[in-house]
This record gives sequence, structure tokens and C-alpha cells, in this order.
Amino acid sequence: MTAHLHVALLRGINVGGHRRVPMPALRTVFEAAGCTRVKTYLQSGNVVFQADGPDVDRLQAALLQAFGFAVDVVLRRADEWGAVRRHCPYLAQAAADPTTVHVAFLPEPPDPQRVTAVRARAGTAWEARGREVYLHLPDGLGHSDLNLAPLGPVVTVRNWRTVEAVGALLDQP
Repeated sequence: MTAHLHVALLRGINVGGHRRVPMPALRTVFEAAGCTRVKTYLQSGNVVFQADGPDVDRLQAALLQAFGFAVDVVLRRADEWGAVRRHCPYLAQAAADPTTVHVAFLPEPPDPQRVTAVRARAGTAWEARGREVYLHLPDGLGHSDLNLAPLGPVVTVRNWRTVEAVGALLDQP
């Protein structure tokens, strides 16, 4: 099997001083799980790595063992990450102000009824495409009434700057 580049998005680490995960230790956990070329971006759980078909359950078990708490992980292959960057319906808004565009990543495509439940409450511009929900929040995520909980138990959000920065890590040799 050929090793490919992947992105792991860890949900809910290093937020408000809770669930602390130092990045050097995080890289070590991924390396011990058989990943190579491991790089992290910021302190919020963005990991780029190379592996043969990474196993989410194995990574989550390794994180639990290393840090003592469960961490949800959402994976994307490098080509999927590139598609997220190319197919965002808010590219013009991201070019004007990248702080207003976010992407919610899910492990599976959301149930259409759950999407409708979010849409009924949101009051902001957003669009679900596959396993991503693209958001345009002119007043910022913190000032939005958006509630993504109906989409499922595992949803992790990244702003457009992070999406682009992780893409740049994938583009590095």
C-alpha cells in the first residue's frame, strides 16, 4: 500500500486551558502510531502526516493513552483537503476577509434532516457539501447564533486561514 498525505483534525483540545495537548507530544503520538512526515499547525489540533490508510480508532486510542482523555479525530486525505479549498462557495468572501469563512468537518456526510434542523435555526450563510459545512459568518463565529449540534456528535470547525495554512503544509515537500 502506498503512503499518502492526510490531515487529522482533533476536536476540542487546548481550548480555554482545558484538555491540554502539547504539539511535540502530539507529533510523537502520531509517529508512534506509524505516521511519518508529521507536522502540526497552531495549538488547536491540526496534524498533517503521511500514512498507509490511517485508522481513526487507532489514533483515538493512542491519544487517549497518551493524554488521559478521549479526543475525536476527523480525517481527510490531501486530495480531499484540496477539494475543500477549491470548492468553497464563499471563496470571494474568504479573499476579502478570511476571518468570516469557516468550514465544519464531519466524519460522515450529515443526514439531510439534520441539515434542515441547522438551517432552520442558523440565520447565517452556509452550505453543506459532502462531509463539510461551509460557513460565511460576517460577524464572526463567536457572534453567530449557529448551532451545529444537530449535525451529529463529532463536528470540528476551522477558520479559512487555518484551512489555507494546512493546505500550505500539504503542499510542502
